[in-house]
Amino acid sequence: RQRDENRPIRVIRNAADLQRMHLDKLMRKPDKPAFVPVKPDLDKLPQCFRAPEIVRNVWGSSAGVGSGDFHVYRGIRRREYERQKYTKEQIEKEEKDMEHQERMIRNAKEAEERTAKRRAKRMKKKERGKRAKREVKKEE
Repeated sequence: RQRDENRPIRVIRNAADLQRMHLDKLMRKPDKPAFVPVKPDLDKLPQCFRAPEIVRNVWGSSAGVGSGDFHVYRGIRRREYERQKYTKEQIEKEEKDMEHQERMIRNAKEAEERTAKRRAKRMKKKERGKRAKREVKKEE
């Protein structure tokens, strides 16, 4: 695209300049609809994905043995396992959906092939019938 010579060159120094530039661009054509991203429905996500939890002290598998912090470690571990389980289930669900789509496409293709074969057979039979009628008319 060619640059409009009437517009000055803008230097973006901070986030406010960037935001101002975006607003100016939107306001140039106020009748044009603006894209507004849709927020994900947080109620549908499991608890482990709703609020990010900051873990300041990361422990190993033997962490907190003999101390009062073991229950904290156990809770963090449980939430991490729950998150991993949810991710694994989502991946499996997507794989099953893909397999189902492929199976549906394959079945539709096979059904179309069978239909085409039967259609050709019907047309061939119909053509033979027409040919036989023409031969009968010629004989008469």
